Amino acid sequence: HNSVLQIPGKDEWYIVYHRINPNFRERQLSPGTHRQVCIDRMTFDKKGRIEKVKPTR
Repeated sequence: HNSVLQIPGKDEWYIVYHRINPNFRERQLSPGTHRQVCIDRMTFDKKGRIEKVKPTR
């Protein structure tokens, strides 16, 4: 699941999503748990297309 939001009054856009905690070592015992919320800034090219977003590490 994800969402995109714009900072009111600014040309700043962010994508909000979740991922499995990469440090969670027991994934096979309880899949889908230990999620982390990530927020990354979105940028756009001159034609208004979304540029590739590098996921949070």
